[in-house]
Amino acid sequence: MGLWEHWHPVARSVDVRGQPVEVQLGGVPIVVFRTTGGQVGALSNICPHRRFKLSAGEVVGDRLRCRYHGWTFNAEGQGESPATPKLHTCIDSYDTREAYGLVWLKSRQAAAVFPTIDAEGFYPIGTFVHDAPAPLELTVDNFNEIEHSGTVHRTFGYDLDRLHEVTVEYQATEDSVTVRNRGPTKRIFWLYALWLGLRRGDLFHDHWTTRFSPVHSVFDHWWTDATGNRERMVRWRVYVFYVPWDEQRTRLFSIGFARSRYPGPHGGLRLIRWLFRRELDREIRSDVAILHDLASYDTSIAGLKLGRFDKVLGLTRERIERIYRRNGTLPNCSSLVPNVGMEKKMTST
Repeated sequence: MGLWEHWHPVARSVDVRGQPVEVQLGGVPIVVFRTTGGQVGALSNICPHRRFKLSAGEVVGDRLRCRYHGWTFNAEGQGESPATPKLHTCIDSYDTREAYGLVWLKSRQAAAVFPTIDAEGFYPIGTFVHDAPAPLELTVDNFNEIEHSGTVHRTFGYDLDRLHEVTVEYQATEDSVTVRNRGPTKRIFWLYALWLGLRRGDLFHDHWTTRFSPVHSVFDHWWTDATGNRERMVRWRVYVFYVPWDEQRTRLFSIGFARSRYPGPHGGLRLIRWLFRRELDREIRSDVAILHDLASYDTSIAGLKLGRFDKVLGLTRERIERIYRRNGTLPNCSSLVPNVGMEKKMTST
């Protein structure tokens, strides 16, 4: 239950408007709603009266009203019955915050540090939501390795025939894992490559750091000439937050940015933002799609034939268990209606 001790994005702010939104975290049903005053609340999605979904109800002023019998609840979970005015109840409620275009929540009892997004000098490309058909660990495994880029990705990745030339470096701290890759870029559609300023023999650089409160990765993608010294025209930075929807599914909330060396405001990115949005969305969808064809969703890495790109698996697993899944408690409001019961640097070339 340690996941409740961390901030998690659960919805885009633009999707939480007049109607309540049904979400979940770790298999627990939650309803997110916005009061008429603009405040965002998050409650258990189960009405304590007759277990109806509160997400099927409506917002009335600063309260969420159940569509079944009209019980209402405020953002702190305090409930009232219109048929029995003296009957009061409460349901689980959560701390909420809106930031970076997302709605976040955590346990009210947790003193979690809110994650920081550093995008200074970058232009926002967009915020994306994708559903991965795999447990948290396997989803993180997939995003935290580059070996599959030769076959799965179209833009961010390496030439499959020259994958053996890619260098990979790992660096771990108590609460993070950093991976740095550099090697021959894969061939990219010529018009897009022209905009990126790529030339034959260029190198693709793929660096990322994964942190575990909550579990999220910060990816930096860019290209250089063959010496690795002269950077090409565009650099990407993408934040991916991995949210365990339940034991078998993970919801991804991604926030993308780009930086351009072209002249003018934002290096012309405003004019082609739609193209970069589409490209980033397509690359993330490629990662999600490949997870549909896993032969097993067993999260254990015992018995796997692992190569030099796979050292990160053990590093991230240890930190997920120690930092993210540490023992915690789900906030509980029981007063319902009456009678209802490796810390060193490793390099490989």
